Amino acid sequence: MTMPPFDPADFKAGMRRLASGVSLIAVDDGTARHGLIATAVTSLSAEPPSLLVCVNGTASIFEAISESESFCVNILSCDQKAIAERFAMPKDRESRFESGSWTTLATGAPALEGAQVSFDCRAAGRTEFGTHTIFFGEVVAVTDWGTEADPLLYHESAFHGLQALSRKVA
Repeated sequence: MTMPPFDPADFKAGMRRLASGVSLIAVDDGTARHGLIATAVTSLSAEPPSLLVCVNGTASIFEAISESESFCVNILSCDQKAIAERFAMPKDRESRFESGSWTTLATGAPALEGAQVSFDCRAAGRTEFGTHTIFFGEVVAVTDWGTEADPLLYHESAFHGLQALSRKVA
């Protein structure tokens, strides 16, 4: 059976309706730090503990994460909306890490202090599909920063706190 073609813009519009947690993927390639805001991040396995991160091949972080042995997945809090907006824009990439308080994890990956949680990951493989590469990260450590449980979400092309989004939907 042949499926009728549809406009890819319809897919993008439909995906905007899916509220997603916001993660800041961070890598240090030895010469500079690189970061990317991502909503395509998910748990992969509990044994071994692992995550997957989907990155567009045109993203500024692509080469750095492709060549890195580690990366950090920082799950952002609602109060980190300004940092998310800063990392989501291509302007002034070199100064992105001047926002927020950063530390270095055991693998050498940068972690954002005050995030909901930071997952220190060892690069454990990758596969390509369409415009994106799916990076597998084996979690070697988890840092719970003890922040208030109000994760940052992305919905309808904007950042929202969970509490604010629930009021909007209700």
